[in-house]
Amino acid sequence: MRGIIGQIVPPCQDTVSQDRSARLSYRRIVNDELEFNERFCARVHRLRNERGWTAQQMATALGIPPERYRKYEYRSPLPHYLVERFALIVGRDVEYVLTGNRSPIRMSPPEERRKTA
Repeated sequence: MRGIIGQIVPPCQDTVSQDRSARLSYRRIVNDELEFNERFCARVHRLRNERGWTAQQMATALGIPPERYRKYEYRSPLPHYLVERFALIVGRDVEYVLTGNRSPIRMSPPEERRKTA
């Protein structure tokens, strides 16, 4: 009997260790998501203020109720279908709205042709 228990216990210990690792990984993902959401909401709020608009004006421009827009500044991230419109309104590219990182300046095709000619 002792030999059978010894053969069963090590696999269980490995599984418990893997479960703990999975829980820690899940917590890290959840924390990363919470951090992203907080930064994104704060960026949306800041960009609207830089534009000099009220939340009511931004909600009207986006075509959504003001209460919902306020939620996007303080609790929940702006949904994907509004990000591009929001970026156009505040005069920033979508990458900056989503990440806060400025994208490199890209040359248009005619400028590239003149540069290589």
